[in-house]
Amino acid sequence: MNRKLLAAAVVLGLALLAATFRFASQRPQPTPGREILFLQEEAPTPLSVTKRPLAELQDRLDALSQAALEGSWPQALRLQQQLQELWERVRTRGQGRLDMERRIDELLQALQQAVLSQDGRGVLQTAQELTGLIGRLGA
Repeated sequence: MNRKLLAAAVVLGLALLAATFRFASQRPQPTPGREILFLQEEAPTPLSVTKRPLAELQDRLDALSQAALEGSWPQALRLQQQLQELWERVRTRGQGRLDMERRIDELLQALQQAVLSQDGRGVLQTAQELTGLIGRLGA
């Protein structure tokens, strides 16, 4: 009986092997000219994009907030002064957004007071309001 099982297993194995070769030979061959070619491109050149002035303003504000969180008040004061100078260059001078510009001026004054008094919470709250206004100004 063991011989019969062994013989059946060998026959079944040969049948599976023959079927595998038969199906492998029936695979469609690629049509000449339609093969997939893999090409390696050169490394991309880095983009040299200048930042928009409002993005620079936001970056400076973010850096100031980080300095306040870390308790680096001399750096925060320096960043606040740079932020003020940048705002003076960026402001649109009354292109239909005078109320928003006045509010930004007020918040920059409040930010300066918060930095001078080393009020981290005040810096973060004022920075959050400024972020909203800068976003609306850019829209």
